[in-house]
Order: sequence, then structure tokens, then C-alpha cells
Amino acid sequence: MSTSDIETRARRVLAATQEPLICAYLYGSHARGTGAAESDVDIAVLLSAYVGQQGLLGPLPRLRGALERVLEREVDLIDMRSAPPDLIHRILSEGVLLVDRARDQRIAFEVQARNTYFDLLPYLRLYREGRAA
Repeated sequence: MSTSDIETRARRVLAATQEPLICAYLYGSHARGTGAAESDVDIAVLLSAYVGQQGLLGPLPRLRGALERVLEREVDLIDMRSAPPDLIHRILSEGVLLVDRARDQRIAFEVQARNTYFDLLPYLRLYREGRAA
């Protein structure tokens, strides 16, 4: 399945969901166009509220199941509210916006997430260089 097919099918599932979805991004190898046939699909979602660990009954497992059925492959679905700042930055920089139901809320989240990332960036660099105190 091509990246274009993955985007189209994922958009259809996400656009039709009744879950409290603000937006969703395709990221990782398929967003870069380098995904192999056996690669999982990485999708990040921003829900209208933090869902935490809701087990099998929450919106994330329901969305993951719907996406896996349509995409016919494993989906790594993450809640952007609980993702680390450097991953969110990568998603926003390299990802493909699949669904945008609430533009103002999405932009507010993105601004806050980018500010957090750039505030932490000097410390992340020190940590990665092995100089963290």
C-alpha cells in the first residue's frame, strides 16, 4: 500500500470517527515516504481532553482498531498530550496533517508545544552530549 493510499484511508477513518478528535498527523517512515510494506503506521492524535490510561475502553484503542482494520497493518497511535516535547516537535515538523476539526485548538496546542520544546532544547542538547548535570 502506498503512502498516498495510507493517507487517504486514514483520513477517511479519522474524519468519520465520533471520538473527540481535534486533529491527527501521519508521521514516521510513511510520512517521509520511506515506509516498507511491513512497516507499522505512526499516527499522532490530539483529542479534546487528556485521556490517560483508559485501557481497552478509551478512544485510543477504538481509533487504533478502526485504523488497523482499514489499513491492514499495525498502527502505532499516540496521544499528543502525553508525548514528550521532542517527539511532538518531530511530528509537527515532519508529519502530514490528516484531519483538522478544530483549527484554533490545534494551533494553540502547537504554539504551546513548540514553546515547550524550544525552552527545553538547550537542556536536551546537553543531555544528548552527555553533559547533563
